[in-house]
Amino acid sequence: MTIVLKRVNNGNRDEIKKIYEDSFPVEEMVPYNKLIEISNDTDHLFYGIYDDDTLVGMNYLIIEKDMLYVLYLAIGKGYQSKGYGKAVITEIKSKYSGYRICLNIEEVHPKFINHDQRMKRRRFYQLLGFESQDYLVTNYEGITFETMSINGDVAYEETKAIFDYLKNLM
Repeated sequence: MTIVLKRVNNGNRDEIKKIYEDSFPVEEMVPYNKLIEISNDTDHLFYGIYDDDTLVGMNYLIIEKDMLYVLYLAIGKGYQSKGYGKAVITEIKSKYSGYRICLNIEEVHPKFINHDQRMKRRRFYQLLGFESQDYLVTNYEGITFETMSINGDVAYEETKAIFDYLKNLM
């Protein structure tokens, strides 16, 4: 397996959009065209995830000072549970080793129908070295997320600032 992150472009835009739309609930999504519009080469990085020449997923990263925020990471349906998620996180950790890396997962609580799935996701990131920041943050739709990070702590205010920024994109 050789993971390569390739910028979203006219040639892969539609395939990546399908992975995006298949992977996230509407209430957690920034409009796809807005992601395309704000992506750039410096602090908004929108990638297709490839295994050699095969598109297997997508991710969207935001750099804010010394922090890398993983806004979206999704592996396409036909490629899940094959080690791609771990390989992508490993690549991100290597490429951005000088940054505090953080991401959000859906709140883990027994009241949710997909509690087991949420627990599995948290364990996945914990096995890769991420630690809970022990706070929850809520998006513009009222969905609550847990922040996890590696390479240093991320304050609630930092995560909230990103959520507020994303809300203004809507």
